[in-house]
Amino acid sequence: MIDTLKIIDHNEGLAIKPFSKITQKILNWFVFFLAFPSVELFGNSITFYLFIAIGLRIGSFWTGVFRGKTLLGLFLILAFVSTISAPYMRRNPGFFDNVKILVQYVYWIFVSFFFINQRKRIDFLQLSKWIFFGAITAIVGFYFYAIKFSTPIISIRLAPSRNDFVFNLLCTIPISFYYILQAWNRKKGVLLVPFFLVVMLLTGGRSGAVLIILELILVLTIIYPALQKLARIVTPVCGLLFILSQTDLSQVYLNSLADEVESLNPRFANLLRGVDEGDLSFDKSWLERKLMVEKGLEIFKEYPIRGIGPNNFYYFDSKLSSFYEFDRLGGDTIEYYNSRSAHNSYIQVLSEMGILGLSILIGLIIVPLFFFFRKFFSGKMDLQFLPFVSLLGISMHLYAITALTGANSWMIIGLSWGVLNSSKR
Repeated sequence: MIDTLKIIDHNEGLAIKPFSKITQKILNWFVFFLAFPSVELFGNSITFYLFIAIGLRIGSFWTGVFRGKTLLGLFLILAFVSTISAPYMRRNPGFFDNVKILVQYVYWIFVSFFFINQRKRIDFLQLSKWIFFGAITAIVGFYFYAIKFSTPIISIRLAPSRNDFVFNLLCTIPISFYYILQAWNRKKGVLLVPFFLVVMLLTGGRSGAVLIILELILVLTIIYPALQKLARIVTPVCGLLFILSQTDLSQVYLNSLADEVESLNPRFANLLRGVDEGDLSFDKSWLERKLMVEKGLEIFKEYPIRGIGPNNFYYFDSKLSSFYEFDRLGGDTIEYYNSRSAHNSYIQVLSEMGILGLSILIGLIIVPLFFFFRKFFSGKMDLQFLPFVSLLGISMHLYAITALTGANSWMIIGLSWGVLNSSKR
């Protein structure tokens, strides 16, 4: 029992048969390895094979009528169409790679189908427990055990890249609190809030730090409804800080602030002004992200409707007309930057699937978030709304990272739509 925290079971009283113990155990391991993506078999994540096992046990979970199904179906159809009609690219790896990425899209979309359609059958306490275990294991692996092991059959990587690690934490930390609060009660459970904050800050990422603060504030709002008024002020501020951290639009205001603090801390004033060590023109990561956004927009202008096909951003040779404006990037060639990722999931979808694909993706994200904010401003939230917190965090982080091509994102989308379908409107 979580002190006076109210946990609402929206499945109570409904004649819905839960998963068998074996199916739930397979699902537990599936989400564990989503939170701790460390094992690959024959070049695919072990989660792919675990998901097939789940599907074989429960049958056709994609049938029936449920909200979100149409948008997901359209996105999948568009992936096929854009692949078939993709323009010729001399660096494209070929037919079998195109088939593989389509199979992966089928897998990712079906992950969303599963969590929408089967949400009421899932033991969410078990699910959140194993997501929590996976997140903790990922934290230990990232900071203490950078082990890599690879053979033609199996590959094990305990330490992911920083971007992958940050994104996985944004996916998993909010949902983990469903288990944390029931296992340790509210007073002990909230002690993990500063722990997760420190874990994220130690990564050194700018956007991840802002977004984890936003997520943790919303988690605390769900735990302590009295904080909702404060959260309604802080939430848009965090959103604004994230936007400003990805652009140079804030420089005028930062210059004014720098004038005020210069006498106290000249070095901090330089950072605010963007000079010396604070100059964004010397931040290769930021400059590369900006260049890739411009590449995506160049592709969109040429292929606005259907795009160039899934996963083809890497293989498309764009003119990169603004490349020579970035002196700091001059150490590498145009060919090198044309083989980089989009560093922005929305730009990737826009360039690979055109305006139709981006519109569908935005619909998949906006509809459940609109429902969440309705509940947020009406003060009618409970622990089942935690997936919405993850969705908000990753939907913002997708602007700064290419992470849509992975099952984690689609699990969060599916869980959010699942809560939307099972909640009283």
